[in-house]
Amino acid sequence: MLRTGYKFMFVPLFSATLFVLAAPELHATTVIVGTCKVGTRFSKIQDALNSTPKPTIVEVCPGTYPEQVTISGTVTLEGIVSGNSSVATLVPPPGGLVTNATLLNGDPAAVQILVEDVSNPVNLTNLVVNGSDADVGSAAVVGILYRNTAGTINHVVTFNVSGGAGGYGIYLGGGTQNPKVTVENSTFDHDETGLWVQSNSTSSALTAIIENNLASSCATCIEVASGATATISNNTINVNGVIGIALAGSTGTVTGNTIVGGQDGIEEGDAGFTIKSNKIYGASQFGINLDIAVLTADVTGNTLSRIGTIGIAFCGSSGTFNKLHSNTFEDMNIGYSVPFGFITTGSTFIGVTTDAMIPCG
Repeated sequence: MLRTGYKFMFVPLFSATLFVLAAPELHATTVIVGTCKVGTRFSKIQDALNSTPKPTIVEVCPGTYPEQVTISGTVTLEGIVSGNSSVATLVPPPGGLVTNATLLNGDPAAVQILVEDVSNPVNLTNLVVNGSDADVGSAAVVGILYRNTAGTINHVVTFNVSGGAGGYGIYLGGGTQNPKVTVENSTFDHDETGLWVQSNSTSSALTAIIENNLASSCATCIEVASGATATISNNTINVNGVIGIALAGSTGTVTGNTIVGGQDGIEEGDAGFTIKSNKIYGASQFGINLDIAVLTADVTGNTLSRIGTIGIAFCGSSGTFNKLHSNTFEDMNIGYSVPFGFITTGSTFIGVTTDAMIPCG
């Protein structure tokens, strides 16, 4: 009887001990960067990220932080409001940026916020990344790099990110985890390439959701290269260079965007994107340049105005014309440039002074 009672008492005691040990893992650990809030405080973002126990939330007070940051674990890194300010800004450290990463094409890169091979999502919000026009010679300059890691980038500003070997406000790279990354409500300003999306896979190894962002004064504002599935919607793009949205080697949708200026509004080559209900104004060459042999997805419902040369150019297979229709052309010389046999039924032409359609070549 005594032995039976002993066993009966021992089991609950052991179980309770396990519960106490496991309980801390259920709670978020928050640390503070700066002095604007009471809590465990650090003066540098990297020190906060490296602290023990590993934080799940790092709150950054308004201020300027001259550092390059590497994130190696699941965390939410967020700027917080204090008084009348909510601007937490990363700038290059004294002496400038140093090379700390490699892009998918093998080029070295100097990255201000590096997130790489993290098994669970990493989230960034309410942060400003100022590249200060840093040029590190043979290396590219990147504001934020996500590689093979899922997460959300929300209310983030990158600007002045450029360099002699390339500059990227945000660079998203796919990988074996086939991550999903959302970039939303953010701004790319005076970045050489505002947002780059790619994986090194022949099939999609990255899902990118790009929505409700503002890209201004960029050479190429959004570029989706190979091995990704991208949804690009409701962005406002002011091009101060070549292309608003460049698409190659991937699939997805481009819908509801407004693009102003540049050489081409949207350029699609070797890709399968639905391009629908976009508004494109003032491109000097093409509104939509479909540099593709076979059109596999719809290009419909777009409005193109004051395009310098041609509204929509497509010189591929005439058998895919059923995918290209019902677009609106305003105040330009030429609406479509397409092969012989194209039928313009369903499209609207307002103030098209030369031709609604001309043959390719």
